[in-house]
Amino acid sequence: MDGHEILNYFEHRRDGAWVCTRPVTLTTARASVAIRPGMRFDYGEKVGGIDLAEYLERLGSQFGS
Repeated sequence: MDGHEILNYFEHRRDGAWVCTRPVTLTTARASVAIRPGMRFDYGEKVGGIDLAEYLERLGSQFGS
């Protein structure tokens, strides 16, 4: 999966959080994490060693999400 394709698995909410919409496995240098639909990610929350909300926001800015 290309890096920006992960955006297809999340929805950006008005309150700034990102919510998973379908199952995906996030693989980072530190870990492989199964993410289930409904899981919510706010800024500052680390998943597999990365701030997932910040990462998704940067990708969204680059790839138009």
